[in-house]
Amino acid sequence: MPNPNLTDIRDKISTQHEGDERQLEVIFSDSPRIIVEAPAGYGKTTTMISRIAYLFAVGRIPNPKRILGLTFSVNAALKVKRDVAEKMPSLLGSPNSPVAIGDKVTITNYHGFCKGLLKKYGYLISDSLKKDVNLFHAIGDHDAERQWILKAVLSTTDIQVLKEMDASIKEARVPSGEAIQAYNQIVIQKLLPHEYITHNAVILFVLDILARFPEVKKFYQSYYPLIVVDEFQDTNCIAWELLKSIISDQTQLLFLGDPLQRIYGFIGALPNIMSTVVDEYQMTKISLSKNYRFRNNPEMLKLDRNVRENATALFSPTISHEDIANVPAFWGLSQQEEAGKVVSKVKQLIENQDSKIAILFKGRGKNAEIVETELSKQEIPYFYGMFKDDDTEYVEFHNKCQSLFIQRFGRTKTINKAALIKFADSVKEAYATSLDKTTKSLLQLLDALVEKVSIDYADLIPEDKYLLLMDIFENRQLKQSMEYVDSQVILSTVHGAKGLEWDHVMVCDVEQWVFTFVCKNCPNKYSNGSACRLPNPIPHALAESLLDDFCVFYVALTRARKQVYISASKERFNASGVRYNTGKICCFALANGIKLVDASSPDTA
Repeated sequence: MPNPNLTDIRDKISTQHEGDERQLEVIFSDSPRIIVEAPAGYGKTTTMISRIAYLFAVGRIPNPKRILGLTFSVNAALKVKRDVAEKMPSLLGSPNSPVAIGDKVTITNYHGFCKGLLKKYGYLISDSLKKDVNLFHAIGDHDAERQWILKAVLSTTDIQVLKEMDASIKEARVPSGEAIQAYNQIVIQKLLPHEYITHNAVILFVLDILARFPEVKKFYQSYYPLIVVDEFQDTNCIAWELLKSIISDQTQLLFLGDPLQRIYGFIGALPNIMSTVVDEYQMTKISLSKNYRFRNNPEMLKLDRNVRENATALFSPTISHEDIANVPAFWGLSQQEEAGKVVSKVKQLIENQDSKIAILFKGRGKNAEIVETELSKQEIPYFYGMFKDDDTEYVEFHNKCQSLFIQRFGRTKTINKAALIKFADSVKEAYATSLDKTTKSLLQLLDALVEKVSIDYADLIPEDKYLLLMDIFENRQLKQSMEYVDSQVILSTVHGAKGLEWDHVMVCDVEQWVFTFVCKNCPNKYSNGSACRLPNPIPHALAESLLDDFCVFYVALTRARKQVYISASKERFNASGVRYNTGKICCFALANGIKLVDASSPDTA
């Protein structure tokens, strides 16, 4: 039944959202299917929660139905779940407790949802899945042949099938039903008996169940009258097939994301998913328009707007002179000079205020090493977070954590601070003779995670704590704990920094051939001068790849709460460490509406 105090609820929501017309359009829309373009800092989460509350208030979520909210990590899911539980009762003017509200909303990630389904219905495809799926060791398809237990049972053909499935997903090619069946049978027959499961199998098992057992599919379509998906731009092909399987003609949809933050195309994020879904599912598209993070920071506000306009207009926006954004920048004749200027600014920021600072690079290499050396020379402590998802040390550390975690907590799930500290100590003991730079950093991240879970998530039920930590280890997400590390200065890749924020961000090596991967196909690649310019017009064959790189640049810029800085030098090193003296400032840093100003001055922001 609709809430009789609907007018009061609408007024309360309108006040909370400061009359933001676009946010209120999302919240109060009569459209059953909405897709929201919501950049970082534009009030996405509060808009999503108010929309959910309003749908409850007007009776569009009938009892005993539930809302399904999907994110890309359990950590993100728990944050949203907590916000929903805390804010919805006050919005609704309801006596419902946070727990009661939380019971009406299921918020998890894709793997968490699938594991819940497998707990109930996994037995339909394998007796081995009668066991709690969280007790299996989750691995990547390419990791299977590295496990000595599995080497003896997997044939060359089996390994090839696993790898081909992984390649298909990363290339955004939807696997056929036959391919899924063949893949699943290998996991069922060869991996599950040894208590291993692949990340992809968790979703592919569910796709198989939904395809073969229509009554299960019908139940889930009926049980969730509203599906909310956050960070929708990062959806890959099998996650999208999963979503389509549980959407019926009556399902209400709320998808939120930002096409300019789609930086995971190389691991299978579907290209243009936010635009193609509009027609496919007759969705109403609404773009949030106010950046609240930079509302009192005019230059950063202009920068955010101008970068987005460049992406929308394919680098040919019309931007007036007064709207040009000034961006502090460093330029060095050598990589060493660039590093010196960057580190001097870092030192100044540390001395002048209690700031969190990140130094970001497109990738790992000689350029980053020079900055590290300069930090050490200036005696500035820093945290090393230059991890790649496929680094052997990074992968193996997560596998070890997962194994030891299951051994300690897999059956009792009694998780308190003392037990978590003992678990972390067991990991340290396992690495007592292997304390390289990466391992030391990962152990720091583990300690920071334990502290965070013990304090900020102390109120979680043991199962939620278990799922959170298992998700982090299974999906190699310890790098996201950089936000908890007690260090003023963080070194990270842009991809590792996605979803995190710092007061000040230095984006280094913003140079031709370094920050862009498409220079070899650009007609301006041999242009004269210290800066490279975007071709005008943009060649059609170059457009998509250029925008992919531009998304990474945008994500780097938007990690800053207060100020972003750009640095470049005439000297650069390629991936093999070979020195070149023809470095130019990357064309992105000089796109329409961006003006670089000398950041070397002590008075520069």
